Amino acid sequence: MDNKKQRITVDIPPIIQELPKREGKAPEVEVKYPCLQKEEMSPEHLRNELLDRAAGLPGVSLKPTDLNVPALALNMEDTTDGTEEAFIRDKEFALIRTDGSIHMPLELAWGEHVLKRGWACIHPLVIYMAGALPPQNFIVYAPRDEEELNIVWRIVQCSYYYATGWIEPVEL
Repeated sequence: MDNKKQRITVDIPPIIQELPKREGKAPEVEVKYPCLQKEEMSPEHLRNELLDRAAGLPGVSLKPTDLNVPALALNMEDTTDGTEEAFIRDKEFALIRTDGSIHMPLELAWGEHVLKRGWACIHPLVIYMAGALPPQNFIVYAPRDEEELNIVWRIVQCSYYYATGWIEPVEL
């Protein structure tokens, strides 16, 4: 990846251009709010590793969300460059849920790419409650092993790019 900071576009970020296809069938996600993943949840150590990595993103803090969702929110300190659609509410741009799945907005072309590779579904509230959430809200499936954790981490970084408005390599 080019090490230069670039303004986001609809072009697929290099970090997910070569996204492998997720193996197996898509896990079932509850239609009823909070729309948790019903099967193939992450082992606790993988979820904790994902939280540790997210806490290392520049300008990001982990906080309990005010939403009625069992999750920790990734909060952006400075939201001046991100688009409003990149946030779930206030400064929250992703929710890492207790099942290991992640609710995140993605630029639509990026989200479509992730969907086609089998790593996410459209958030059920987008489908069944028109207007409850904007269409760029996705649920990325919980990683089942270390390899999937590294792939999901790349997708989480794209949510971070969307929230910052910039694509910039992140060193952790």
